[in-house]
Amino acid sequence: MKRFILISVLALSFTYNGFAQNEFDALRYSNLDFYGDARFNAMGGSFGALGANMAGISVNPGGIGVYKSSDFSFTPAFHYNYSESQYKGNLSTDGKLNFHFANVGLVGTWDGGGNWENFNFGLGYNRTANFNTSITVNGTTDSSALNSFTNELNANGGTFETDISDFYPFSSNLAYQTYLVNPLVSDSTQFNHVFTNSTNIQQFTTYETRGGSGEMFFAMGGNYNDKLYIGASLGIPTVRYVYDKHYSETADESDTLTLAKTYSIHDYVKTSGAGVNFKLGLIYKLVDWFRIGTAFHTPTVYSLHDDYETTIISEMKDGATFEERSPYGSFNYFVTTPYRFVTSGSVIIGNHGVLNVDYEIVDYSTARLKEDTYGYASAADNFSSENQSIRNNFTLTQNIRVGTEWRLDPFRIRAGYRYQGNPLSPKFNNNYGASIYSLGFGIKEDDYYLDMGYALKTQENQVDVIADQGEFANTSLKDHYLTFTLGFRF
Repeated sequence: MKRFILISVLALSFTYNGFAQNEFDALRYSNLDFYGDARFNAMGGSFGALGANMAGISVNPGGIGVYKSSDFSFTPAFHYNYSESQYKGNLSTDGKLNFHFANVGLVGTWDGGGNWENFNFGLGYNRTANFNTSITVNGTTDSSALNSFTNELNANGGTFETDISDFYPFSSNLAYQTYLVNPLVSDSTQFNHVFTNSTNIQQFTTYETRGGSGEMFFAMGGNYNDKLYIGASLGIPTVRYVYDKHYSETADESDTLTLAKTYSIHDYVKTSGAGVNFKLGLIYKLVDWFRIGTAFHTPTVYSLHDDYETTIISEMKDGATFEERSPYGSFNYFVTTPYRFVTSGSVIIGNHGVLNVDYEIVDYSTARLKEDTYGYASAADNFSSENQSIRNNFTLTQNIRVGTEWRLDPFRIRAGYRYQGNPLSPKFNNNYGASIYSLGFGIKEDDYYLDMGYALKTQENQVDVIADQGEFANTSLKDHYLTFTLGFRF
């Protein structure tokens, strides 16, 4: 069962699986793609030993020391997610377009003294993850998802009808109130459902997630003798995540064994919050044509708030309809993400071009959940089992980013590649790493620059249809990311 849950959650870029906070909340907010301005995106986000880039400050704050003049930039972005799902021989496609600002920032430069060439200060915002996804799955089944409710009610000797609303306000009570599950005539503490004897039940599932994460940063650094560039940043990351899942079942037109026509379940979750982290970094010029860089990111501590509810609507063959909505739930909690260590190297090919490689280590098994003792949490919300699952199921991951830029003054040609490592323990035999391919171009003049970047992220995953019955769809996800940056130097 744990393997099934892992598959269903990771397939939706770590989307929500039930209302209880679990290890996948920590994984979702720990898994960062690092977006930003168009030059950064076109070069695969590989700037750890180059610097002088607004988005690169979020990877290696030592890059702020490379700036020799003040800089302001902003980046509008278009993100399109395309999905293909294969389920029981049926192919379904879906897509979702989103617009947002991926970067805005300002760096100011002041002359230094002695061997210090200059001191710089910067503040801005960089996008770090996109949660916008839309997936559709079609199929048929002979085993209804309503089995989950009857199994819940019939467990441990059964349930009295008067206790259902108190014991299962977010699950079985909704099916009971909409006449989808009903007590047996022979034993009112045992239940069956309206599709118990039905076959060839038509299934329709849609998943939609919205939102993203981004980081406000305040950074400062300096240039020592044009050899050593150092910097530090205070980050305030923010999260907005919305999960919508609609699942419906419809009786076959020839089915005479049920009085029900169709029903649908709508799960909704909204997560919002902010956190804090600290980063240190440096870049050192070994020779004019080669630089190395290193950076350390402390864990981010998020304070998060969840709102959630479920609605079930049923329709009978005689036209009668019933609707029941769960209580509106809310919960406050903390998520601590893993540390990150980045090491980089870059080759400067005269005035012709550059090549940079970043190597990043992230240990997802060190993420943690913690109750918010100042909110609504209680002693029962200590997350000990979830944190143990994090230790057992997640692992240390290695990410690689490679980027290059070539100069044809005043034009720039760029390309890049990122590999996002698999956060799952090898015991699951599933690879949920991702590849991101990118390219772009730009125009750079003395006092302004204009850039365009395109990135394609590909993943092969699975999504749950009825997870506790082992029904999953194979899904191919493609994220197209287009960014435009206008910047000014002064």
